[in-house]
Amino acid sequence: MTAVYLFYRTGEPLVALAAGRTLPIEAEQLEGLLSVVGNFVETSVSGSRGYATTAMRYENLGIIAVRGEFTIAVVVYDGQASEALRANLLRTVQTFEERRWRDLGTWEAATKVAEDAAAELSNFLGARAGKATTRFRKGPPADAAR
Repeated sequence: MTAVYLFYRTGEPLVALAAGRTLPIEAEQLEGLLSVVGNFVETSVSGSRGYATTAMRYENLGIIAVRGEFTIAVVVYDGQASEALRANLLRTVQTFEERRWRDLGTWEAATKVAEDAAAELSNFLGARAGKATTRFRKGPPADAAR
């Protein structure tokens, strides 16, 4: 694994973790890529309880994304992905959302549990985790109702 990301369901980044010193794809660029691919959930095979996964290639990187009820988790990797990776990411999103659903109603609220999400997602990076870490705690998204 080279990086893991967590976005709020509306696309705003919450967490970005890299195995190396830099992220292979900046969160904002990945957010745009997922938007260009467009509504990947609607074209994906749904998992249990509305969860859906998709996989794509971007340049020389593989991307697996899982959309939950509140969040979108993304793993970026070199080489081939296994079905186990997709299943683990799906399970991680389901577990996180089931445990923290009360804190995920808005993007602002979700930023308050970003540390917990980062800790869970860092497991995908193994021992190399934490060299480049970004947690997004900016103000509300530009398009948020005021």
